[in-house]
Amino acid sequence: MSTPIVCALMIGRKGSIGFPGKNVYPVLGRPLAAYPLLAANNSRHVERVFVSTDSPKIMTIAKEHDAELIERPPELATKQALGEDVFTHGYHKIKSVLAKEGLNIELVVLLFANAATLNSDLIDKGI
Repeated sequence: MSTPIVCALMIGRKGSIGFPGKNVYPVLGRPLAAYPLLAANNSRHVERVFVSTDSPKIMTIAKEHDAELIERPPELATKQALGEDVFTHGYHKIKSVLAKEGLNIELVVLLFANAATLNSDLIDKGI
C-alpha cells in the first residue's frame, strides 16, 4: 500500500502579455515566483513542491527553492492554454513520480507564480 502525501504545484509561464516578465519581477528583493515557493516550503503540511513552467528563469528560481521541475509542453504554455489543463498535466506528472517511490497524492495545493500574497500560515489554515 502506498503512502499519501501533500504536494504543492506552482504554475507559471514566461509569456505574460500584460506585464512581460511579471513572474520573475523583483518584489522586495525576491522574484515574485519565490514567494509561493517559500510559503509551500514553510508549510508544515506540504511535503513536496513541484513547479510546472516553460520559463528557464522560473526553473532556476524553483531549483533555488528545492522544487521539483515539471517541464510544461508548448501547447500548455500559450496565452490560450487553460489553467485547468496545466494543473491536470502537473497532477499526472506528480502522480507518476510519486508512484515510482511508493507514494501517492493525498492533496495538491495549487500555487500561482504571480501570487506573492501567500504565506505558510494561510496554507496551514486552509485559506
